[in-house]
Amino acid sequence: MTTTEKVAAPTLNAARTPGTRRRQGRAKITPYLFVGPILLVFAGFYLWPALSTIASSLFTWGMLNPWELGAPSEWDYVGLSNYSSTLSSADFWNAALNSAIWLIVFPVLVLAVSFPLALLVWNARRGSGIFRSIFILPMTISLSAAGIIWSFIYNPDPNKGVLNALLRVVGLEDASFTFGPLEVHAGQWLSNPGILHLGMADVRFANLFVIIPAVWAFAGFGVITFTAGLTSVPSELLDAARVDGAKQSQLVRHVVIPSLRPSIVVVAVVSVIFALRTFDIVLVTTAGGPAKDTEVLAMLLWRQVFQYLDTPQGGLAAAIAVLMSVFMIIISLPYIRATLKEQQ
Repeated sequence: MTTTEKVAAPTLNAARTPGTRRRQGRAKITPYLFVGPILLVFAGFYLWPALSTIASSLFTWGMLNPWELGAPSEWDYVGLSNYSSTLSSADFWNAALNSAIWLIVFPVLVLAVSFPLALLVWNARRGSGIFRSIFILPMTISLSAAGIIWSFIYNPDPNKGVLNALLRVVGLEDASFTFGPLEVHAGQWLSNPGILHLGMADVRFANLFVIIPAVWAFAGFGVITFTAGLTSVPSELLDAARVDGAKQSQLVRHVVIPSLRPSIVVVAVVSVIFALRTFDIVLVTTAGGPAKDTEVLAMLLWRQVFQYLDTPQGGLAAAIAVLMSVFMIIISLPYIRATLKEQQ
């Protein structure tokens, strides 16, 4: 036996000792002990409700007689009928159109408002903390409260509503304008502010005046995210661009915006998810009216489950919830993939 073999033999024997094997076993189990409680919480509060919702969407049930996994004798299985009924419903597509308006307009307005505000806070030499607090303050108000506040602003009575009082001062109270396919009715902010005729569909601007309070309440999130991203912009790039004679607009376009791409993605994705599940601010401002012009998918779901307790429409509501969840997952996949690539 060579000298190398004599030295290696005790080492191999030591690796096979019971104490070493126990330590190796504990080292393998330890990560699962830390992850286990989180997985249990996830399974109990997220995974199980999701699977239960998917299963309940295949049955007919109502709130007074809910679907229960442990009562198979009371099941009324209809398969994919709830999905076909939902996808063939005019109310569903009306709510889907209104939700699509939210999905497009709300993220665009949040980005358009919060990004310039973040730049102002970033460039402010004094009082940046005060300005940041002012812009973030609306986030401390619930969306229901924000909707009620703006309902007073939109009040059609010029003696109570701020906007109509201003219109009366400039002599535009109850003024109406028509520009081709566009109709504008001043003063009727939540009832009939205007219509855009697109031929196959009419886009009513009542949604826009419900979105504005939501942007006011949510823009603080974008300000926080962008100001955090601006602090990480390399100062060397900014100094080099200034030395090369770049103007402020060129700095923003060619240096700041590319550096803030991850922050822009975060704000956009969160805004889209927020827009798809919006409910409370619509409820307190218009309740989906007038004539369901502002009814979104979340409100349609709520109506089917809670407004008509004695009708078996719970399965239809569950089908809407599943469709909304699938759409959320689809629009979130690019962000998840980009995040995973960055971590790798």
